[in-house]
Amino acid sequence: MKSITIDGKLFVSVCSADELIPEKGKKIIFDDDIDMEVSIFKIDDEYYCVSNICPHKHQPVIYNGIIKDCTVTCPAHGWTYDLKTGENTNKHQGIKRLKKYQIFEKDGDIYIEKPELEIPKWRQ
Repeated sequence: MKSITIDGKLFVSVCSADELIPEKGKKIIFDDDIDMEVSIFKIDDEYYCVSNICPHKHQPVIYNGIIKDCTVTCPAHGWTYDLKTGENTNKHQGIKRLKKYQIFEKDGDIYIEKPELEIPKWRQ
């Protein structure tokens, strides 16, 4: 696995850019730990990376969500998040958001900011 450090942040090559299907998510798991799962998406030639765990009911299904207008809708309970910001698009549902990670393509490879292990408050 290739890696690059930029401004003190570790970025890891997770797949080839050719592996991403436009408007479909891809799940990436680091260190076999559910708290380090992310979803990556390619929409209109832009890349997005967010936590794969929906903060509503803590389901690891965001990669399998429905994509529309640069949002992803959790297939488990229908909460929708903006992929540019991670924010919930329906404030009536609350202010929970997806954690967002930096992502870029270099020489045909997709690099993402490696998540740090953080045990969520709901599991503590």
